[in-house]
Amino acid sequence: MAKTLRIVAYAVNGAGAGHLQRLTAICRWVRRYSAYCGAACEVFFLTSSEADGFLFHEGFASFKMPSKTSVTAAGIDKLAYLALAKQWVWHSLGLLRPDVLVVDTFPNGSFGELVSALDLARARVFVYRPVKDEFARRADFQAMLPLYDRILVPETQEAAQIVVPEKARSAVRFTGPAMVRERVELRSREEGRARFGIPDGRLAALVSVGGGGDPTAEADLRRATSALLAHEEVQVVLAAGPLYRGGRWGGERITWISEPALAEWLPAFDFAVAAAGYNTVLELMHAGVPAVFLPQEKVADEQDRRATAAVHAGAAAMVEWAGAGERPGLEAAIARFLDAGERERAANRARALVPRNHARDAAAEILELVLPPHEVACAESAVTDDLLGAARGLGVPLEGFFELIQALVPAIGGGPGSRAGRRAEREASDAAGGLARRAVESGVPGIHALRLLVPLHKRLLKGPLEERLEGTERILAALAPFSEWGAALHLVRSLSPSRDAAALDVAGELEAFLGRFIGQPGGLAQAVAALAAAETGDPRALRALVGGRG
Repeated sequence: MAKTLRIVAYAVNGAGAGHLQRLTAICRWVRRYSAYCGAACEVFFLTSSEADGFLFHEGFASFKMPSKTSVTAAGIDKLAYLALAKQWVWHSLGLLRPDVLVVDTFPNGSFGELVSALDLARARVFVYRPVKDEFARRADFQAMLPLYDRILVPETQEAAQIVVPEKARSAVRFTGPAMVRERVELRSREEGRARFGIPDGRLAALVSVGGGGDPTAEADLRRATSALLAHEEVQVVLAAGPLYRGGRWGGERITWISEPALAEWLPAFDFAVAAAGYNTVLELMHAGVPAVFLPQEKVADEQDRRATAAVHAGAAAMVEWAGAGERPGLEAAIARFLDAGERERAANRARALVPRNHARDAAAEILELVLPPHEVACAESAVTDDLLGAARGLGVPLEGFFELIQALVPAIGGGPGSRAGRRAEREASDAAGGLARRAVESGVPGIHALRLLVPLHKRLLKGPLEERLEGTERILAALAPFSEWGAALHLVRSLSPSRDAAALDVAGELEAFLGRFIGQPGGLAQAVAALAAAETGDPRALRALVGGRG
């Protein structure tokens, strides 16, 4: 029976939505790698964020409690809420009993409740997004860090400065930036502009205030809108965020959007004017979108430090708050990115600043606490960007490839967890993507491609990879004239050769057998019926059914 893992992601903190997105990014890869390792993965979010609709969009289950903001607005007594919130977290963890508890930003919990709750999880992981030094050095923050089995810093070691007590240093891993989408998962510029109704010939400027819950959100949206509309070639796209409660306004060149997965649509935009939260900065830079950053003041987050790094890289401009809540220099910063050459240079520098999404690296660190490390290493080698691209391009679930890859690995060789074994997983992954594309090119609908290929390679085609690939080509070519892919799947599943049936021999027998039915009434269905009547599942007996033809 497959192992079941239960992961609980704790996102009960912050006034924004960044912690929710960061944990979602990591848990998407936890789920992928778990599936490859044959472990069913149940992920639950505990959250107080009013942006929990984002979790539903990403396919994660969540338990929601009121946020501090909503409690204040509702006039609920703060002490009563604090007591309730602590009990809610304790009871939730007691009922769920997670294999892994993953906590973001606040190691002792938003209410200080985790100090007596961490032992309810088999393994504990803290996602240590760099925070203000005075916040990180607090005694209660530092005292909690040694209680975690892994401390994951979602930044590079060169870019992040963190404070950790000596006895917790061995648990620290710098995994690199974690984002919700890989580059290969981003939508094209044309798709995005069509989705948001951006007319041809106009520059698309995204205005984002992060989650939208910051008290300066409406003022920043209005200032940016006014400055951008001064340029007739600009279409203003306003993404106020799920927590925004301010006013809205319209106009000929103004579009409001509420896209839950905005990250994948970023290539639609020529440049952005945005807050400088963790996810906003990284996602814009990763997608190659130059930006004018408007840092917000947060309890723990250093938005100005993050924006400054992008400015020094030549990928962005920054406009800070001044007296009376003004942002002097906003118009000049926007004017910089109206120039096509400047936008192109900044876009290239942005991509170089954040060249890769490392959410998968954080996921691997988490899973190594509860799964054999060599299995996790195999998953890392197999689930590549090329495979993501193949799944997206063919319109099939990524997980549908996993059984095919594992059926191909024996044809390449290499011990589990060894360097040769990891190379075999990668080669099998590349081969699986190529086979699926070839099947679709042969006329197999995407929905049937993997259903046909998996039994072919799991049960029928044996031997070296090259022979398997050639055998697949020949079988697809023999099936193509019928265009009856449901019947083809039934035929393939009806055959179960002995272990010594070589791939090319099987392909030859099938070619000879199928050749008899080309152009015949009933087509492939008649071939399936003939096979059933002969009561043989051995492809080596097919030649006898056609009188030795072929």
